[in-house]
Parts: sequence; structure tokens; C-alpha cells
Amino acid sequence: MLRDQISQQKLLRLGFLFLIAIWFLGIISPCFNNDSTNAFYPFQKQIYSTVCHQNLNKSFNCNDVPYLVCARCTGIYAGALISAFFLIIYSKQFIFKTKYLIMLSAPMLLDVILLNFGAYNYIHSLSAITGLLFGSSVFLYILSAIENLLYSKSKNNK
Repeated sequence: MLRDQISQQKLLRLGFLFLIAIWFLGIISPCFNNDSTNAFYPFQKQIYSTVCHQNLNKSFNCNDVPYLVCARCTGIYAGALISAFFLIIYSKQFIFKTKYLIMLSAPMLLDVILLNFGAYNYIHSLSAITGLLFGSSVFLYILSAIENLLYSKSKNNK
């Protein structure tokens, strides 16, 4: 039974890794297309507009075309992707506590507050790093909740 649970867990984690990787590849797709008149770019931009404000001044550029999300959102999805990748290697079930989520979210919240009060100008790399911390912690928190819910139910059914 434990072997089945571990294989289900790996399958779940691989599924999340695959989905996040596809999503992230869409974000950085301007890097793979040297032609700035990509016919799919407006369609992709519309899809990603549901998750980001897409301010051109706050986006990374590749091939003189802005990413489909801002630097902070790029960091958030990169953090989720990195966490998903490392969890393929780490095979144990874990509990990611809320206090860690709050601690790793605090830098992004502080960055947003300081930017809105005009303490400094927007820094792409800082926003990406604080987004990376937030994205990795949110992913770990959500995956932890899903795994604990699934595996606690399977233990209760025995």
C-alpha cells in the first residue's frame, strides 16, 4: 500500500511539474521566436492577461518582445516550477506550514508596499526574486494541502 501511495504521489507531482512547465514556457515564449510578428503572441497575451496586469515597463524582454507577464509574475511561476522540479526528487510526504507561507510572502508584500509609497523605483530583479519566494511557498503550501487531503482520505478508508 505504501508503494502505491508513493507512486501516486510521484504521478501527482509529475503532473503538476508538466502543467507548470507548459505554463512557464508560454510566458517566456518570446525567447524562442526570433520573429517579433508571431501570430500567436496576441492570443497568448490575452490568455496571460487573466493572471497579470502585463505592464510593459515591468516586464522582462527577450528579442525586443516583452514576456507575457510582469517580472514579479515571472518570478512567481519560476518559483512554482523550481519547487515542482525539486519535489520530484524529494519523495516524502510533507506538511508546509502556514507560518512558512507567511514568512516567504512577506518580502513580496513589503516590496509592493514600498513601491506604492514611492520609496524606490521598480526593480525587475527584486520583483522577480520576491515573486520567486512567494511562488515557491504558495506552490508548496497548495501541494502539501492536496497531498495531505488525498492521503489522509486513503488512510481513513482502510
